Amino acid sequence: MSSKQWCAGVVLALAGAMSADAASYLVLGRSGSDAQTLQARIESIPGGKLQRALPGLLVFAVQSDDAAYPARLRVLPGVQYVAPDRTFTLDQPRQQPLARDAAEAAAQMQRALAAGAPRTVAGAVDQGLLAGNPLYRLQWAVRDVQAPQAWTRGYAGAGVRVAILDSGIDCSNPWLAPNIDFAAAASLVPGEGVCVQPGFYFNHGTHVAGIVAALPSSFGTVGIAPAATLLPVKVLSEYNGSGAFSWVLAGVVYAADQGADVVNMSLGAYPMPTSDPDTQAYLLAFGRAADYARARGAAVIVAAGNDAAQLGAGGNVGVPANAPGMITVSASGPAGWATGNPDYAWLDYLADYTDYGPPIANAGPGGTFWYADVDPDQSCNVAGFSFACYVFDGVMSTIPGGWSFAWGTSMATPAASAVAALAIERGRISSGAYLTPQGLAQFRARQADFVRSALQTASVDRGPRGRDPYFGYGRVDAGNVSDVYYRPPRNAPASTPLYPPYAQ
Repeated sequence: MSSKQWCAGVVLALAGAMSADAASYLVLGRSGSDAQTLQARIESIPGGKLQRALPGLLVFAVQSDDAAYPARLRVLPGVQYVAPDRTFTLDQPRQQPLARDAAEAAAQMQRALAAGAPRTVAGAVDQGLLAGNPLYRLQWAVRDVQAPQAWTRGYAGAGVRVAILDSGIDCSNPWLAPNIDFAAAASLVPGEGVCVQPGFYFNHGTHVAGIVAALPSSFGTVGIAPAATLLPVKVLSEYNGSGAFSWVLAGVVYAADQGADVVNMSLGAYPMPTSDPDTQAYLLAFGRAADYARARGAAVIVAAGNDAAQLGAGGNVGVPANAPGMITVSASGPAGWATGNPDYAWLDYLADYTDYGPPIANAGPGGTFWYADVDPDQSCNVAGFSFACYVFDGVMSTIPGGWSFAWGTSMATPAASAVAALAIERGRISSGAYLTPQGLAQFRARQADFVRSALQTASVDRGPRGRDPYFGYGRVDAGNVSDVYYRPPRNAPASTPLYPPYAQ
């Protein structure tokens, strides 16, 4: 993995441990099998232990230290696949904290709270509150997706539940805590709670959550859908970023059962060869998870990955990026916007690290490193903050004890999830679905399909004209998706550049 490939990498290891030599497996039943009968058959086979049952997916996680155990499972009636229960492991994303040490972070936090505690959004976002906010000036991504247009129309994600399947969350963060559903928040990581340890450090889940729904204030970042409800579901360890495939699958089921409207998964595994039957098992399992969520009204939005690779090329795919039913998001961003050079004002270049290919549905702002190749030492100052100019092309969001820039499809995905939340709120209000429980239930029955369609039709075409393997249908746009009168152009606009001029 190169220096520009982060966030959604994977270590292909076996999950869990029954003993020093134990291995974990996923057992997938054939479509149409009776889950209860299949579970009973699995439990009857000696030499292993059932660890988790996901009957709605016909998926079961088992463990054994007997090398012959998988073969005994494969001959069971109704079993389609037995595959190792691999482990997602997030690489630490490229990042740049706003503060240089804990003391400076504490001073920034004190300054922020002295300026006024973050305000819960009950109706429209108070954009006057943001006008003098120095961190808001660093958030090119919020303006890139035209979030202020949605806020002006009164949409901020109210009543929409966004599940963050990640490495936990900073539950004490004043910009996030009021939006967290603590009763439903859960950890599926053994021995770890959903709330991460206090301190000043980068936590992936907290950064992702802030992109979705950080509250507005006079000092601090703001989310694209700051009235949305956050449902943190911990499926990756906060200490090493690892989580079994079975934990993530269970996380999707849990979030859907808890009434999530959007499930955000800024994680993934690549490369996984399609010639390997295990890969087919993983794609099937995550496809079933997407179907399970869809049937309960939840759209599943996932990161494309950060390997600068073409998904599907050479027979290699990403999981869950290539799984059916997923809304897969690539990353885009500016390339030197902090320099003030008009030639560098474009915000939608394809990120130099993003994966691409047929699965891409949309792109979102994830930041780029293009300008680091031009002059990595050039310094820029924005809103009183000085860093190397390329740093400002990252995505600013919350972390425990402060704020940080970060780069990756992990950052682009929650931007798309937040835009999806705005689309759902607009759809419920414009259709009158929110007025009665029956109307809301009817809307939720088609909600996942509504999200996919809304993101597609309201996106801004970027890259080659029409749908392409880089931006999919286009970069997500909160302004368009919140406009009940919006209609996509009859003819696709002219192509836009994929790369900045100096990278051609």
